Amino acid sequence: MVGNDLTARLLERGIEASGLRQRMQAHNIANMNTPGFKRTRVEFEQHLASALAEGKDPDGVRPVVVTEETTLVRPDGNNTDVEAEMAALAENQLWYAALTRQLSDHFARLRMVIHDGRR
Repeated sequence: MVGNDLTARLLERGIEASGLRQRMQAHNIANMNTPGFKRTRVEFEQHLASALAEGKDPDGVRPVVVTEETTLVRPDGNNTDVEAEMAALAENQLWYAALTRQLSDHFARLRMVIHDGRR
């Protein structure tokens, strides 16, 4: 937890969700040849957006792991599409990089304000 700074807390939550999403995508890829395996995905951003739009406390929003039971299934019962997983993994890596950059920039701005305020 990064304190009472709402921006930093929201970025932290996004980074946590992105890390969980990466683990779930890696898990999906690792099990692409496991008969009967059902892929999972992480829902977070839409829940956060809803909470913010409704004026609710965003600290209560957590990423949710959802198992997809209704998507198309291969003959072995597995519903993992490796190409789609690899594309989602690349997208998530970009999202994680953007969030960590935003958090770093946020703290750099705070440092600048603190140091300029001491002069």
